[in-house]
Amino acid sequence: MIYQQFQQSPLQTRISGPRAWLAMAISVSLICLSLFLLPFVLLFGAIALGCLVLFSRFYMARQLAKFNQAQANAKQHAHAADEPLSQVYGSETIVRESNATRHQGRTFEHKEDEH
Repeated sequence: MIYQQFQQSPLQTRISGPRAWLAMAISVSLICLSLFLLPFVLLFGAIALGCLVLFSRFYMARQLAKFNQAQANAKQHAHAADEPLSQVYGSETIVRESNATRHQGRTFEHKEDEH
């Protein structure tokens, strides 16, 4: 008969018996365990991220304080050695025009006689 292969499902004989029930029970228990542990994993991740943020904030504050101290020491040493060349582009040497806001956004042609 042509349709004999469709008389019974081939999956019925394949998925049956104690091994199949054991595999199903193990998979269901693993799914339940993972769903139970998921909030704890997320909580652990949030706590670890918070600790990392706090550590990095304190670490960066300490490094910034060291950097500022080194800058202050270098500035004092430069003033004591009377070497203004290292501070040519310091914030004290920048001269701002008083009428700079009036020319803001405007373009001017370059005059060839000016260098």
